[in-house]
Amino acid sequence: MEKTLLLKDGSFSIWKEQGIPIEAIEFLDSISWGSEGAVYEHKNTPEHFKYITNPYLVSITEAGKIMGTAVFCNPQVTVTGKPFNYYYTRYFASSPVIRGRGVIKRLAIQVMSSIREGETSKTIFVGFVERGNKGSYKVSESAGYHTIGTIKTVGFSRFFPKKCTKIQQVTTESERQEVLALLKDQYRQHALVQFDYLFMHDNYYVIKENNEIVAGCQFHRAHWVINKMPGFMGKVILNVVPRIPLLNQLFNPKKFEFLAFEGLFFKPGNEHRLHELFEGLLTQEKLKSAMFWMDKKCPCYKALIKYGRLGLINKFVKGSDVYIMASYQNMTVEEIYATENSPLYASGFDYI
Repeated sequence: MEKTLLLKDGSFSIWKEQGIPIEAIEFLDSISWGSEGAVYEHKNTPEHFKYITNPYLVSITEAGKIMGTAVFCNPQVTVTGKPFNYYYTRYFASSPVIRGRGVIKRLAIQVMSSIREGETSKTIFVGFVERGNKGSYKVSESAGYHTIGTIKTVGFSRFFPKKCTKIQQVTTESERQEVLALLKDQYRQHALVQFDYLFMHDNYYVIKENNEIVAGCQFHRAHWVINKMPGFMGKVILNVVPRIPLLNQLFNPKKFEFLAFEGLFFKPGNEHRLHELFEGLLTQEKLKSAMFWMDKKCPCYKALIKYGRLGLINKFVKGSDVYIMASYQNMTVEEIYATENSPLYASGFDYI
C-alpha cells in the first residue's frame, strides 16, 4: 500500500495510507482501550478491518516503529435525509511509550488541520470518546472537535433466553429493500445515519405479523476481554461475578462474548416483539448477553428504556456513555445546527 508522508515533527513521522497494513493490525490488537473507565481489549479487530467502509490509516512512527494510530472511515451519511461526506475516527491509539508526553495532542492538531484543509466537499468529522477517557477528550478538543451528543450503552440479557419460532432471516434483495425503507423512515429525523453494516453475513432478522414486519435488527458477534471497571462495584463485578454460577454465563470478563445489535426497528407499541427477537437471536447464537447503542435523544431509546425489562447486564454497562465529538468543513450554519440538534444514529459495528 502506498504511503504518503503528511508531516515530520522531530523524531516522529506522520503517514497516511489507504487500507490497514498488517503491522497496524498487530499494533491495534495489542492495545487495551479505555483509561479512567473500563479498560478492555477487542479480540476481533483483524476480522473487523475486512468490513470497515473506505478506511485509511494515519500512523505516527518513530525510528520506523508505529507509536500511534487513527483509522478514518468514510461512509456517506444523511442528516435528516440530506447526504453528507463523513469521516469518523476509530482505533485512536498510542503506545504506552509515548503516553503522557503530549506527543499525541500536539500531532493530532497538525494532522486534523491538514486533513480538514484537504476536503473540498461538505464534510462532517466525528470521533467517539468514552466517558471517563479524559485524555482522548482533551486531544479531540485540541484538534477542533466539540461534543454534539451522548450515545448510551444498553445491555440486554437473559439467563434462559426463549427460543422464538417466528423470527425470519432477511436474505433476498427485495426483503433488504423493505427493511431499508422501514429504517429510513424510522430514522428520518436523525443525523449521521448510515446502514453500511446491515445485512453482513445475512444477520438481519425480523418478526412478522400478517406478513408485516413488526420488529427487526442486525447482530454482530463480539468478543472482549475486560481488564478493569471503574469504582468499587467495578472491582466487585470483575472479581466476584466470574465465580458465581449462572452470573458468569452473562458476564465473563476474561471472555466476554455477546451480540451487538444495530438497525433496530419496531412498530410503536411493539417493544415486546423486539425483545422476543433479541431472545430468539441469543438462543440461536448460544449466548446470554447483548448490547446496543442509541442516542439519549432518540425516541426509540426512550421507548425501550421506558419499557424496561432489559436484564441484569444492563446494570453492568449502563454508565458506559460515549460522547460524539464533531468538527466540520464547508458546511453552513443551518447544516451544522441540523446535525447537532437531531438524534444521532449509532451503528453497533462501530462500538465493538
